[in-house]
Formats: sequence, C-alpha cells, structure tokens
Amino acid sequence: MVEYMEDAHRGRGGGPGEEPRPGTRRSTARRVQAYRTHTSERMSVDPCFVKLRRRFALQTGLLVSVFLFSYLSYLLLSAYARDFMSIQIADSVNVALLAGVGQFALTFVLAWAFGRLSERTLDPLAERVRERALREESVSGTVVGR
Repeated sequence: MVEYMEDAHRGRGGGPGEEPRPGTRRSTARRVQAYRTHTSERMSVDPCFVKLRRRFALQTGLLVSVFLFSYLSYLLLSAYARDFMSIQIADSVNVALLAGVGQFALTFVLAWAFGRLSERTLDPLAERVRERALREESVSGTVVGR
C-alpha cells in the first residue's frame, strides 16, 4: 500500500532500493511540480476561473433544484393526491402515468438544457482559463501534459 502511495509501481523512482530514471533529476522534477502547483494556486484565484466556478455551481444548482422539485412533487402527489392522480385522460392513461412519463422527458430536457447553457456560458470562460494556464506554462518553459 505504501509503495502505491509513493508511485513506486509506476517506475518513477524514489521507492526503497530504486534509482531515479536515467536522464531525470529529482530537483528538476520537484521544481516543475512546485511551479505547476504555484500556477494552479494562481489560477484558482483568477477572476475568470472564479466566475466559471460560480456560473457552474449556479447552473448546476438550478437544474438539480428543478429536477428535485419536480420529482418530489410527483412523489407527494402520488402519495397524498390519489384522487387527482387517478383522473382518466384517455382509456388507460391517467394523470399519474403522464406525470411518470413526464419525469423521463424532464430528465432529457434538463440534460439538453445543461448542455446548451454550458456551450453558451461555461465553455467560453473555460477556454479563456485554459488559454491563460497554457500561456503561463509555456512562459515558464515547462512541458504541458506530463
């Protein structure tokens, strides 16, 4: 378990009795890791990133709230408004059946709405944050993606 936590299983070196990979220096790797950590900390307080997080939280909270309100309304109506839910719409179709199928439809509509809202509001902000982070990485001379 300790070896797993120390990344010895991945061949990165540093485990008991292991040598570092040829051509790499621990100090260089630590410096790069420290710089990336520092960059991540700077990006986490970036106003654009904070705005992205807030919009995501607001959008997600709103859509989840709509779904939960709808679902809990359906449950409560099913449990306490049996007369209303048993109203016949067609031969064997009543309000309860339509409301149940409506839950599936609402789920798909909310997923579609989340995608559309994300494309319009979240994706442009995420792209700006990503570009800024890549720009800072390229200025520092570190290799992105390691």
